[in-house]
Amino acid sequence: MSEANRRPSSRRKGSSGKSHKKKAYRKPLILRFLSGTGTVILTTFLSFFLLFAVTGTICAIAAAIYITNYMDDTQKVSIGELATSYQTNVYEWDKSLDDWVVTYSVQAELQRIPITLDKVPQYTRDAFVCAEDERFYSHEGVDFKRTAASFANMVLHFWNSEQGGSTITQQLVKNITQDNDKSPQRKIREIKRAMRLEKDYSKDEILEAYLNYIGFGGAANGIEMAARKYFGKHTEELTIAESACLAAIPQSPEQNNPFAGKNTTERNPVTDTYYYTDTFINTGRDANRTRMEYILGQMYSNGAITFDEYQEALNEHLVFTDTDEFKLAHPEKLRDDGSVSLMDGEEQKSTTWVIDEVLNEFAQILMDERGISKDRAMQRINNGGYQIYTTVDREMQAYIEDKYSDLDNLLAGMTNKKATTFYRDLDGDGEYTDEENLTLQSGFTAIDYRGRVLCTVGGVGQKVGSLGTSFASTEPQQPGSAIKPVTAYGFALDKDYITWGTHVLDYPPIEMDDPKHPGQKKLWPTNYADTNDTTVYTNQKIDIYYALQVSKNTIPALICKRYGVENVFNFATQTLGLQLRPRDKDYAPLSVGALDHGVTVKNLANAYMVYGSGGMYSPAHIIEKITTTDGQEMDLPGSVYNRVISEETAFVMNKMLQNVVQNGTGTSGQIIKNGKFLPIAGKTGTTSDWYDLTFVGLNPHFVSAIWIGYSKNKTIQNHFAIKSPLLWKNVIGEWIQQHYDDEDFEKDFPTPPEGTVKTGQVCAQTGKMAGAACPKEQLMGYWKASNAPYCDNREMGLGYNVYEEYADE
Repeated sequence: MSEANRRPSSRRKGSSGKSHKKKAYRKPLILRFLSGTGTVILTTFLSFFLLFAVTGTICAIAAAIYITNYMDDTQKVSIGELATSYQTNVYEWDKSLDDWVVTYSVQAELQRIPITLDKVPQYTRDAFVCAEDERFYSHEGVDFKRTAASFANMVLHFWNSEQGGSTITQQLVKNITQDNDKSPQRKIREIKRAMRLEKDYSKDEILEAYLNYIGFGGAANGIEMAARKYFGKHTEELTIAESACLAAIPQSPEQNNPFAGKNTTERNPVTDTYYYTDTFINTGRDANRTRMEYILGQMYSNGAITFDEYQEALNEHLVFTDTDEFKLAHPEKLRDDGSVSLMDGEEQKSTTWVIDEVLNEFAQILMDERGISKDRAMQRINNGGYQIYTTVDREMQAYIEDKYSDLDNLLAGMTNKKATTFYRDLDGDGEYTDEENLTLQSGFTAIDYRGRVLCTVGGVGQKVGSLGTSFASTEPQQPGSAIKPVTAYGFALDKDYITWGTHVLDYPPIEMDDPKHPGQKKLWPTNYADTNDTTVYTNQKIDIYYALQVSKNTIPALICKRYGVENVFNFATQTLGLQLRPRDKDYAPLSVGALDHGVTVKNLANAYMVYGSGGMYSPAHIIEKITTTDGQEMDLPGSVYNRVISEETAFVMNKMLQNVVQNGTGTSGQIIKNGKFLPIAGKTGTTSDWYDLTFVGLNPHFVSAIWIGYSKNKTIQNHFAIKSPLLWKNVIGEWIQQHYDDEDFEKDFPTPPEGTVKTGQVCAQTGKMAGAACPKEQLMGYWKASNAPYCDNREMGLGYNVYEEYADE
């Protein structure tokens, strides 16, 4: 073909006659790079995806085989196991049987009152189903949608609740088995057990068991007990709002129950730790209300209640049993101590003083070890299957309880109940009843020299209720002068600052503002006198032993000023275990026992034990040992037994306290047998306004203490007739007499090793060990060999004098 006949070229000529070439298209650099590597990346990704898919399939098959085999080995559970599993028992030693006897089973009807499902209103059942498991009636024991979420939560922790994926059936299984292990294996066991339970029992049987055994905060288990605890009524009387309120609790019982809360804390500057005050802040009401409103919304959404019922429930005013409103409306439900009885008349049961102290002590151990609330500790005790062995002397306990059955037994030989009672007509009906009158109360405890509580009685008359006030172990009291041997005197003697006969000036060492006369000063403290004289002091030198014998107030204050209240405070709290507060680090608390809050009779007796044990100390405890369900023995505070002061210090102080009973304020506490005085050491305590009378008495076998006063701060009627040592003797004196000749009863207090103490006559002028030519006091004196100044007549009248060292300050 000729050139002229060829197809026209794609190149065209322009108007200029020149030809134009079309530019070639090139991709951007980034796209050219991706087109080269994209295939490689995609191929790699798909390869890994297939690898993981195959691996995951293999793992899933293996897991399925493992789970199937594991579930086949999972034991079957029965609802009947709930009634008897993990029961906690308390034991006391019975000498007549020479064996331990069960005196209390903690998992008792007081903690759980089973009811049948027909006694539970339908809307109450619906409240719990809507709150905990809205698909309860359609699943076969496991809600796999929630279970998957629960497994995710176990790894990623989306929610704080531990019940995120558990159905009502699963929660019941957990209560039956007490299987609380947080692991996938436990969840697998729970799933299989729940599915088996659904095959063996109907939905109604499962729901009934669940409602009877689920926890509602503290010691309350089961809906009937919860209804009584929070609303003072039976389950069948609950309203829709009250039902939703109770249904809000099981998700987090210790946070969502309406009584939940905490005591405020204050810092102890001495130990740089925090302690709980008496100020309680309720946090449970708000938490419960939030979940309660959610549950009511769920009930409405699921058709369990109408819109009108929903609105009415939201606006209902709930009256809880801890409010004054409830107590005023239901006086018939109040116990003598003002608490609300959870039991109907014939059902009401009371625990003993011993059991109350056992439960309180064990709860405190759990609270300290695990940082949990008291309610939570009580719940652990109820469900933990603990076997608790006590230190109580059953014979002594029965004897003291019999004495405390009638106030006149305590006041014998002094006055009587009638003369010491405040008669009151509170309701204005013209009659004085026992409920209205204010009668004396008292507490007593005895502790051996290993710290073991032998007996405890917390009130006069028949004990009513459980875990209430005990004037022996839970209610702090003002000890008055009974505090002096465990504060100022004990500290100074232990540090060798004083001896038996150290001469000190009976003169108020502290000048302070006089609140009754603004702008004027007054001397403090003065000594007690039967008159109205407020300037009672001799301005003369006296011996230390005599100052303690007649209970001078000036001398302990002098010691505190000379050697520092902080040192005295630390000795009392850190050495002798006295439970004082930071505000007690002052002259009045440490000198005359005017404490910020007080100490319990038990704690005071415990501090004194060193003066009868030769200087050994152990925290007072009523629990000897505790074994867990696997037979292991728990470590307890009472196992600590250490020397805290020297044998010589304990011996000399014991002799000083014996002198108080032989020649001082404690003479009415003397005990005689076969014409001989038994070795009794002790110290009296009286508050300045006569609100409190206290006596601590030591014999070679145990230390015991007693307090008497009213439940409210009032001056004791006819108080001049009452002597606290005789009060103590009326309670325990005959027991000591009867048992003094027993083979296991020590005849005297411990004696230090030979050569560590010295005995001799006292120089009347110097207070030192008398020389041949010294004028001598009639009473024999006792000194630690390390601090036994001997008077050789050359120093007569110039003996060691605490006061003179700083009299010019």
